[in-house]
Amino acid sequence: MKKNKLLLIIFLFFLTIILVFCGNKKSNAMKKSDHPLMIENLRLRNVTNKILSKEKLSSETKLFKSYIASYYSDGFKQYTLLNIPKTAIPKNGYPVIVVNHGHIPPEKYSITKSYQYVSTYYANNGFLVLKPDYRGHDQSEGGENRYINRLSYSMDVLNLLDTISSIKEADNNNVFMYGHSMGGMVTLAVLESTGMIKAATLWSAVSAQFPESSLYFIRKRNPLEADEILKFFNDTFGEENFGKFSPVNYLSYIQCDLIIQHGTKDDSVPYQWSVDLAEKLKENNKYYEFYTYEGDDHNFAKGSFYKVLKKDVDFFKKHITN
Repeated sequence: MKKNKLLLIIFLFFLTIILVFCGNKKSNAMKKSDHPLMIENLRLRNVTNKILSKEKLSSETKLFKSYIASYYSDGFKQYTLLNIPKTAIPKNGYPVIVVNHGHIPPEKYSITKSYQYVSTYYANNGFLVLKPDYRGHDQSEGGENRYINRLSYSMDVLNLLDTISSIKEADNNNVFMYGHSMGGMVTLAVLESTGMIKAATLWSAVSAQFPESSLYFIRKRNPLEADEILKFFNDTFGEENFGKFSPVNYLSYIQCDLIIQHGTKDDSVPYQWSVDLAEKLKENNKYYEFYTYEGDDHNFAKGSFYKVLKKDVDFFKKHITN
């Protein structure tokens, strides 16, 4: 009798271990297939009325005032540059451009100096400009998980969009978006998650499938690190779920017109990526204009920089509505 009771206890013990193990596997599988940064889940996020707070006046020119402002994203305090024109304010406020910057090592990024010429040009042309840091950049909080950071930046921008209605000088109905390099990937994810943007410009945009969108650049300097990160992504998300993080797979959700600009001598982001992106946009019946700059580089520093900016401003002004 005692022997049977002991066998029963042993059986129940191992049964419990098996059930817990299977339950954990099932739970982990569910987590992997339902991550909040997947495009479909970004689309389902709760939109809340957030407040943008002016922290201090950073600088001032004849045409605009520049502020350091803050807001909260996923509980982290984030900072953004805020340029407000000094021209007569339109009836509904100034049209807005959100500037999504490309990759800069977070410790080297400067809220005031990085992408200064871009944000200045837009402000000089009558746009209220928001240039978010992204988490972990400059003084913005968060960003501890460096492997997942790039996916989180789109959430930071979406949370910034929620603050625009709190800016009394801003026209909440005329919001535009700029994305350069990595910021192009951020912009695509945002465009697929909200219908708030009237038109967007993509400069030398990262548009490859995830995780190649990150690994391509890391592999060039350190193949072993790229392998390590790929293993991390496999363990964290599951290879079968990679496509759910790839904006290029969800272009049908984009509701605005695009302008794509890329130099043929870009040695950072392959020019072919924009060619492929344009083709996929065409397949999804999206309106876009694609401009190629022969011989120019990743930053349009070979003579096209201000030509590219002027095309942006002309494109955006055509899309402003009263």
